[in-house]
Amino acid sequence: MSESLTPAPDAPRTGRLSSLSFDRPIPRAVRAFEKALDPKILLAGDLLLVAHKKPSWRSSSIVKQQSQQFADDHAKWHHAVVCGGGFEICEATMRGVLAHEYWDYMNDNYDLKLRRLKGATPEEGSRVAYYAGTNVRVNYGFLNLFGLMKSLANGQPWGRSMLVSSGVICSQLYFEACLRVGFVLANAPAEHVCPAHLSISPQMTDIQLGWVPV
Repeated sequence: MSESLTPAPDAPRTGRLSSLSFDRPIPRAVRAFEKALDPKILLAGDLLLVAHKKPSWRSSSIVKQQSQQFADDHAKWHHAVVCGGGFEICEATMRGVLAHEYWDYMNDNYDLKLRRLKGATPEEGSRVAYYAGTNVRVNYGFLNLFGLMKSLANGQPWGRSMLVSSGVICSQLYFEACLRVGFVLANAPAEHVCPAHLSISPQMTDIQLGWVPV
């Protein structure tokens, strides 16, 4: 009787995992896209810049303001995501700072750019990810967004602004985490750092995207 209840060691699993045998569920939209960024190339402390192919009004406004100070190749990025290594990311969204997996961006709606701190050790990269993660549940810095837009419009990032929030915006989250580790990515106060600043920063290098089938 006990033998009949013991499955064969080579019995096939039911359901579809992936060619990578991800040890987690894969959302339907990602499976339809049929590929995802190879988690092996995403190191803790990396930066993922995001551009929606059909941006919202808010995202379009950020791109428009950034284009006043930056070339289009840098101005197009309207969101910054902190990589925690592998699937893990941390980002400042309208709902506040969240830590989750990267699946939301693994579809055909987005262009992505991966950047890495020059000369950073694995320990320093992990500290960047850690410091970003300590902001989880912090509110979104709506007032900082307004101040950022003003600084981009007048070209004065160090100009005094009454619009300062205790919350954080996406690029500020990454900039401040790097600052705590000793990397200064832009000549601007943290609340006036935008994704384009991070895209053009000479303290970082671009990493080629690597995709794997799912």
